[in-house]
Amino acid sequence: MASTYLNNEDEILLRVAEGDEKAFAVIVDHYTDIIYPHLLSFIKNAEKAEEITQDIFLRIWNNRKKLAGIENFAGYVYVITRNRAKTAFKEQLASRTTELVDPLNDILADPEAVSLEVKELQRVLQQAIDNLPPRRKEVFLLSRVENLTYDQIAAQLNISRSAVRQHIVEALVFLRSYLKEKLGIIVSHSGWLLLICDLFV
Repeated sequence: MASTYLNNEDEILLRVAEGDEKAFAVIVDHYTDIIYPHLLSFIKNAEKAEEITQDIFLRIWNNRKKLAGIENFAGYVYVITRNRAKTAFKEQLASRTTELVDPLNDILADPEAVSLEVKELQRVLQQAIDNLPPRRKEVFLLSRVENLTYDQIAAQLNISRSAVRQHIVEALVFLRSYLKEKLGIIVSHSGWLLLICDLFV
């Protein structure tokens, strides 16, 4: 994976460490085109590569307070990506899916028994989606509700495919943080969050 540094990267990372979402968008935009092709070359599965790319950015955002102490961010990203690629490749070879453990299992396992919790989750999730910036919300709903591909969304909105991916990643980061803040629910994997959105949007 190319270790191309971003201009003013140290300054941008300091802003991300302070919770600056615009600075994080710059990181996502720059490193997506580095991370995704590397993953795809390993696992040969576009959907899985997209999912892992999202997870890597979620991990970076969730650990943003540590970014100020990282001297070689490109190397840091490379190590994370390499490790995730190796893990995904081994899982493919073993033909098995890692079981995801998440507090949401209890909520989704028996909807009838916890209907109130499900309704509350639905309400808070919709509230979170409504709080997305207009264009990001539009992109997210086209993906999750209309089930359009990134290429279809890009064509419809006259934006680049990488811009679509960036909007989806940042939407997932925001929704996950919102659920944690409002309900104390920690979504451990972007796949869970996408599943929830499919169920409740």
